[in-house]
Amino acid sequence: MVAKKETRCLLLQTAQRLLGHPPSAQEDTRWRLLQAATEVFAEVGYHAATTREICRRAGVNLASIHYYHGDKAALYREVFRLPFLSECNGFATLDISQVSLAEALHSFYGWLFPPTSDDDPMLQLFMRLHAREEAEPSGVLDDAMGQSVRPNHEKLLALLCREFGMKQPDEEVDRLSFGLVGLATVYFHNRAAVEYFAPHLIKGKPAKEAMAQRLVGYAVALIEAERTCRSTLAAGKK
Repeated sequence: MVAKKETRCLLLQTAQRLLGHPPSAQEDTRWRLLQAATEVFAEVGYHAATTREICRRAGVNLASIHYYHGDKAALYREVFRLPFLSECNGFATLDISQVSLAEALHSFYGWLFPPTSDDDPMLQLFMRLHAREEAEPSGVLDDAMGQSVRPNHEKLLALLCREFGMKQPDEEVDRLSFGLVGLATVYFHNRAAVEYFAPHLIKGKPAKEAMAQRLVGYAVALIEAERTCRSTLAAGKK
């Protein structure tokens, strides 16, 4: 019960920062529904989740989901948007013209692989929810996840284009961008294997901070390898 109280407080704090003022009674109800839905969807998945249980946890009547979110599917899509809101997503709003490559990559991996996730119950819920969706696709997200991730994907492409002096990404930049993402996503999409073979890599804030730093180093090495490859190809054409 204590853990759920803490996660609810965290989400309402996020709501207050996004709104710029304490939530009104209606806004409070909407965010309590989002909190309760996040908990239930993360625990049992989309198909097994019931609107009755979500409303029970939120302390509202059954009509509230229809009033605030439309239906269960729309509520699920809204829950998936939460980790990608600008307030939670420093990389998407980063001015890449003002930071070094290493600084930009550290911001990127800090978003993908939060060092404080063990201490943040909301992040733990979101990670469980995304892992469950990967294992048991709901079929209701449509392009919601793609649209949510798009700002970060486009920012990463822009960063790579900056490094290679390009106006638009080519096939190799697209390939490299997914490689950079893959460096981090394996640690939570295949978390069970990591916890079995090398749990020390992801347990605790110091370990996660060290991981983020190493990921930046790996990413820089891949980018430099691509830069060398491009230089070699350009020299061969002369």
